Amino acid sequence: MDARLRCAVLCWPVIDPLARYHYAKKLKAGGKPYPDLIDLVLPLHDKYWKTEEAMAEGNPVLALERGEQVELPPALYIQGTQDRAHPRPDLDRFVEHYRKAGGQVALEMYEGEAEGFIIRNPSSPASEQALERIIAFVHAQLQ
Repeated sequence: MDARLRCAVLCWPVIDPLARYHYAKKLKAGGKPYPDLIDLVLPLHDKYWKTEEAMAEGNPVLALERGEQVELPPALYIQGTQDRAHPRPDLDRFVEHYRKAGGQVALEMYEGEAEGFIIRNPSSPASEQALERIIAFVHAQLQ
């Protein structure tokens, strides 16, 4: 049986854990005000990844930049324009390198939405639109 993914839906992923870790450390070092979630990002990264070396090894952006041979299923990437937990440069690097490696990725940015907007307010117009987009994308890939 072929267990490869036929598609992937990426909702505000930690696509470059090492860059996000450095971003969070820089914000925290600059002192308040910074988003409250930064106080969660650092200990959660430390707990999950343990080391910066592990963050680099398990890093989708760096894997693409290193030219590693990876599966490239069609992907839908969803993120809000006000997402402060997932830096936009990480997203842009991933999309650029995914496409350069031959992958197809559709980028959907939702104006004014923050991280986790679908989960935080599932009945908002943006969330409903994003969920409809996800359903349409998956259905198109599975035909």
